Amino acid sequence: MAKSGMSRSSANTDRMPHDNRIRRLLWFAVRVLLAIPVCLGLWWLVLPAYAWAVGQISALLLRFPFGFDIEGVTVEASGILNTGTLLGFQLGERNPSLPIAQLVSNIATYAALVVATSGIAWKRRALIAAIGFAVLAAGHVVYLVLAFAFADTMARNPVVPTAIAQAFITLPFVLWIALAYWAQADWLRPRVQVDSQVAD
Repeated sequence: MAKSGMSRSSANTDRMPHDNRIRRLLWFAVRVLLAIPVCLGLWWLVLPAYAWAVGQISALLLRFPFGFDIEGVTVEASGILNTGTLLGFQLGERNPSLPIAQLVSNIATYAALVVATSGIAWKRRALIAAIGFAVLAAGHVVYLVLAFAFADTMARNPVVPTAIAQAFITLPFVLWIALAYWAQADWLRPRVQVDSQVAD
């Protein structure tokens, strides 16, 4: 009887870490689902200002390394919560533009992942957010420059922008894993103390 009771107790103890991991993972998923619409809404509100900023940096790169005579940057905010915003470059009488919201919304996804991750001090969380924001913003600038400088090539090879779009979708998750998850991996581990002493 004593051995049977000890066996059941050991099985229950072994099951607890697995159950705790599942609960923590489910609770994290709930936090992400709650954070994403909030982060997206707030991000879209400032989208025109961000589009203007990355447009200015992109125009600067297009002027000097690539030699385009960019006269200015235009931002046309439209749609619900600015989701139809267009970013354009003034080039003589032409003003080629592209929708910007879908391209840059991965910043909101990354912010939601960082906010939903528990067990991170606020200073470290701010640093993780800043690094990820800088990497994503740099990616947006690179895409805008390449999309404008090699527009004809991309038009002839639609697989290229499709591959770039897939990379932008996954990049927030890669950054979150690299900057937040691995540094805080034990947030998934249950904090269970197991008694190593066995009663006689």
